[in-house]
Amino acid sequence: AGVAMSLTPHALGVHHLLKWLSPVVRPLLDYPSRRRLDACINISDLRDAAKLRAHKMVFDYLDAGADDEITIRRNKDAYSQLELHYKILAGLSPPLDMSTRVMGRDVKIPFFTSPTAGSKMFHADGEVGVAR
Repeated sequence: AGVAMSLTPHALGVHHLLKWLSPVVRPLLDYPSRRRLDACINISDLRDAAKLRAHKMVFDYLDAGADDEITIRRNKDAYSQLELHYKILAGLSPPLDMSTRVMGRDVKIPFFTSPTAGSKMFHADGEVGVAR
């Protein structure tokens, strides 16, 4: 007796169809998330937007700092010593140029992702998608 082929969406080639529909459908599905992201003015707002967008397991993994949480605790301790004085940017109007140099490279914004392992868990393209 032969092994019957399982009728999964992948086996039926649905992923090929979705690849062509993605440029049309993705902007519609991403619209609410993009509106929330555009309204963010601080890290707390970004965290809240991510919590609404990401799968609970993925958000909890990233938000907790993973494993023993030592690094996230140290980061919170270090940044708790800093105060932001928001009047510094008063009088400037968008778009603001936040570009700078980090480790000898030009960057558009002064923060970046760090290696986390398992990037496919929160972006379909893995590390390449996160870097984009």
